[in-house]
Amino acid sequence: MESNKKFRIAVINLKEISNYSFVIPSYQRPYVWGDDQIIKLLTDLIDTFNHNQATGQQNNFYLSTILTNEDNEKAELIDGQQRFTTLWMIAFEIYIKDKETVLKEFLFENEKANLDFSIRTEVGDYFSSLLEKSVSGDSSNDDKVKKDHPYLKNVLLGKAKIQSTLEEKIETNKLKEFGEFIYTKVIFVKNVTPNKANSKVFNLNKLFSTINSAGVQLEQTDILKANLLKVLPNKLLYGRLWEVCEGMNSYFERNVKQLFPSFDESIDLTKPTDFDENLFRLKGDTENMESPKLTVSDLIINVEKYATVKSSEQNIEQDSEDVYCRPIISFGQLLIHTYRLHLYNKGKGDIDGTFHVNRLLDIFKPLIKSNDQEEIKDFFKLLWKVKFLFDKYVVKWVTDFENKEDERLTIMVASNSNNSYSRKAPENPSEKTILPVMLQSVLYFTGDYLRHYWLTTYLGYLLDNHQNLSATDSIHLAKLEWIDNSLSLCKTLTAKEASILLINNEIVKDFDFETHLDKDEGTKFQHYWFYKLEYVLWKNWSFEKDERFKSYRITSKNSVEHIYPQNPDNLETYPKLEKKDSDSFGNLVLLSVSQNSEYGAKSVPIKRSMFKDRNGSYDTLKSYLIFNDFSEAWNPETIQKHKESMIEQLKQHYNR
Repeated sequence: MESNKKFRIAVINLKEISNYSFVIPSYQRPYVWGDDQIIKLLTDLIDTFNHNQATGQQNNFYLSTILTNEDNEKAELIDGQQRFTTLWMIAFEIYIKDKETVLKEFLFENEKANLDFSIRTEVGDYFSSLLEKSVSGDSSNDDKVKKDHPYLKNVLLGKAKIQSTLEEKIETNKLKEFGEFIYTKVIFVKNVTPNKANSKVFNLNKLFSTINSAGVQLEQTDILKANLLKVLPNKLLYGRLWEVCEGMNSYFERNVKQLFPSFDESIDLTKPTDFDENLFRLKGDTENMESPKLTVSDLIINVEKYATVKSSEQNIEQDSEDVYCRPIISFGQLLIHTYRLHLYNKGKGDIDGTFHVNRLLDIFKPLIKSNDQEEIKDFFKLLWKVKFLFDKYVVKWVTDFENKEDERLTIMVASNSNNSYSRKAPENPSEKTILPVMLQSVLYFTGDYLRHYWLTTYLGYLLDNHQNLSATDSIHLAKLEWIDNSLSLCKTLTAKEASILLINNEIVKDFDFETHLDKDEGTKFQHYWFYKLEYVLWKNWSFEKDERFKSYRITSKNSVEHIYPQNPDNLETYPKLEKKDSDSFGNLVLLSVSQNSEYGAKSVPIKRSMFKDRNGSYDTLKSYLIFNDFSEAWNPETIQKHKESMIEQLKQHYNR
């Protein structure tokens, strides 16, 4: 009986729990993962799989911990449902493309989905219906009926993102092996609660609440901070510098004002300022002030106190006219970008291994082991500069709570009135001020979410060439266009290699995008080329600039739509096209999942009418050209003509 009162721990893979039936209990929140989390998990899986394939190794992929309450082979997921649900959807998308995958053993339980939701039955029903349709060969799509359901919305968006990412990153003939990798090499630590027989003394609701309201977890960035500070004479001062940069949800000048209340107020923090120990002093600081020694063990022992301090310092009060902001990268990613630039400046080459925040301590190991006070100080001072440049020149997600607008990518403008700093989006922005946002949106939505290599190049350029110009200045825009063009045409080097070389040098441009876009790749076309074309069309727009155009922005889209449908709903009037025409770049646009579902297999005239009647902004600018330039007919000849026109637009952009 005593054993029933103890937690049990097992290290397992999907194969070992393939006969389980999982349920998400009622107290769990709905599925909320977005593109960032999904792409991070799926890209990590693909990277590990590709590494194993290239080296012949059999490395496992550790997916962290799940917590279950089990009754034989029925298991409630108390913690870890977001990761687990995402993994289930990844397995399902692989199964759809390859019915022979071993993952079907994980997906099915008595011919039903092995994942159910306690009170959100429509989600479990939807998963089961997907499996039933896949078995019967039914290709109908009812996503459009359920796209507005609060419990299904993120599931549908996540499913589409997984589908498009797999199509882009995994070759069809590798799917079966990728499925075997996920089935046997994805490892969980499964913690099992005491048996339900002891529920009188064991409250699952309370356990879940405790797990999700517990203190702040010590992160690699915290441990790195402790390791770097331990060799510096003025730990408190440089610790505050670190915290200025760590406040990614706030702005540089606001963080400085909060964390260095005694700084010289004659300094205008909206302009580049080097970190000077004599200018940015702590209150009551004396010359060569020596703080208590700080070690990693101190941090861990005092983690509760540390978490409280950290939380209070990062929730810096915002001025009333400011808006909330969210960075496009994490602080860990900013640290790696900065370290790459530090090594570049020192002539030491690039970081070893992969760019990944989970490797943060390993990446910084040479700097930690150096115990070189001056070099570590140089890194801290560079981090100070990079944080300033990042906040001034790089887009952030912002939400204006007063106007209750959705999040959007924006470059915020800093102002200083009597040492009161604030950030606002430009009012009534001109086309000139919108262009850098549009281009950075292209780079953000098409880049590697875990790395964003273009940032190393752009921040490296800005360090020496910012000239304190506006973030929307044409000089910086031209450089960013050059960076984007260069990275997109270089296939000889990896993005990691190219991003360093591009800081001051040309690289080999060996990719023929014209030949590529002349193929009939269909949904296999990289989404980048659709995004890139939207930027080029917006920049060179010569048509009416009505409100629909002015409000148009480049946003996240992940569903390739065939304007002339692959399987028309009226074959007598609209016969199927040959693949070379149907899957031509000329016949394709990139839409959101909901937009694609609405258009479906409808005829071109109906789609044209829907496009023109839609309120708000345009679906895509490419759609505008198709529906307006070719209003009489959309056939193989006009598809070819449109394709050639779009390739020519891109060609002119590259040749500028």
